[in-house]
Parts: sequence; C-alpha cells; structure tokens
Amino acid sequence: MHGNGWVWPMGVMLIGWLVLALIIGGGVWLAASYGRRPASDGRDSARRILGERYARGELDTEEYHRRLDALR
Repeated sequence: MHGNGWVWPMGVMLIGWLVLALIIGGGVWLAASYGRRPASDGRDSARRILGERYARGELDTEEYHRRLDALR
C-alpha cells in the first residue's frame, strides 16, 4: 500500500485537472483563432486601392472596369 492510501487518488485527481485545463485551453485557442480573418492574397487590397482611385476621379469608368477585369 502507498502510505495511508492518499497517493493514488491524488495522482488521478491531478491528471484530471491537467486534462480539464488542456480542454479549456484548447477551447479558448479555437475560439480566438476562429475570429481571425484569413490572410488575403493581395487582390483584395488591389481592388480596394482601385476603388479608391475611381472614387477620387483618377480613373474613368472604362479604365476602372478594364483594370478590375485584369485583377480577376
């Protein structure tokens, strides 16, 4: 026997707490990573810049659509 019998139950309880902490930590990590925005491939920023230039009047409608089609 292990002393007065408390060694085995305390070890099992400690392992249970560690597993619970891992489960909670994994859930927090998943929740945090779920809200992250995926990395863009550069086309989104190019479309945004093109739209801003069109809005400022630097590009006419024909040029805007031609460049927008080139991004696709």
